Amino acid sequence: MLHILYIIHSITLYGASRSVIELASELEKQGQKAFFFLPCEGRIEERQSLKRILKDAGISYMFLYYYPSVHTAQEKGRYPRKFRMRENKKCLQRMEEYARLWEIDIIHTNCFTHTIGAQLSNIVEKPHVWHIREALKNDFAMLYDSKRLYRTAIGKTTRVICISEYIAQTHRKMLSGSQVTVLHNGFDIHKYIIDNGFQRAPELFTLLICGSIREEKGQFDAVRAVENLVHHYQVKNIRLKLVGDGSKEYMEGIKSYIKRKKIESFVEILPFQLELKSIRKEADVALMCSKNEAFGRVTIESMLSENVVIGTNFAGTKEIIEDGVNGYLYEVGNIEDLSRKIYHVISHWNEQEKLVNRAKESAQAKYDIGRYAKKMLEIYEEVRKDYFQKEEGHSYYAGLRGLD
Repeated sequence: MLHILYIIHSITLYGASRSVIELASELEKQGQKAFFFLPCEGRIEERQSLKRILKDAGISYMFLYYYPSVHTAQEKGRYPRKFRMRENKKCLQRMEEYARLWEIDIIHTNCFTHTIGAQLSNIVEKPHVWHIREALKNDFAMLYDSKRLYRTAIGKTTRVICISEYIAQTHRKMLSGSQVTVLHNGFDIHKYIIDNGFQRAPELFTLLICGSIREEKGQFDAVRAVENLVHHYQVKNIRLKLVGDGSKEYMEGIKSYIKRKKIESFVEILPFQLELKSIRKEADVALMCSKNEAFGRVTIESMLSENVVIGTNFAGTKEIIEDGVNGYLYEVGNIEDLSRKIYHVISHWNEQEKLVNRAKESAQAKYDIGRYAKKMLEIYEEVRKDYFQKEEGHSYYAGLRGLD
């Protein structure tokens, strides 16, 4: 039995946190033991919700005061960075106590925003796995607090896991010389499968775009495409559901555009929801308009829900969608191309059922959580072997490996 410590970057149940909880839950079922460190920052309701989920899964956890090692371009001065480094240094003492108490075998950091896992690994002399799920600069406009700190932390990391080839290439310079595995996410697919979700003759075509509301996610593109379909293609039997929370400024811009273009009756805005199954059941087409999607958990969930998926031909999205086979791709940022793809789909709706079935079957085969957990366990065993060989002075392979 392995004792695996997961260091989580946020208590908000967005994709990264949900993914690691599903992984840890599956590993618990397979006889391993999972432990979580969670940051104290966040809303009380989110913390309570997370506690219930972890208790139900039998996962031990502890909330601690630790902070990211990255900042936004707007952050002024060095004081916030010094504060984070100082607080992380203090927190490492508590982390060490729990790591030894829980008899941890492997430390797994779930996000590239935090270096503290690599620091803890060095203290307790246990291997460190670093899971990179985001393009810090491209997707979140985040910068390293210290490049030297990151290079040192990566040097203390036994294995880096990148969620897609796109992420591996994005961080290629920083990861040079590291042992990197590209491993697509796994899902508890039974949570997301909707049988008979494809509506053969909908009177109203419902388009769905969900996720964090910010410019990089491209919700504005979806709204503009709907306006184009309504006013130029004269399509009146569509409705876009935009689901999520995020940038108030970006959201206000979207709302203003909707009002100015007189498409209020064609766009519905809903707040972030943890459970999307009922909304997906009503949807016909799912849009993935992100400009730099690291992988595309939402894309897989949409395929399992029997929605026709239309996504950008860039980043992680194009690693999942094969144009015309299990979904459709459009040129990123090209509103006319997106409009044409949507119009084609709803104008040739009878042809979409075969595509939807192919998408669902391939998603079930490729992204099942059991298969994913098994591969992760293999990585953990390799990591333990590599770590102790390295400690004994032996060299080990440093390169880029891919796992389908």
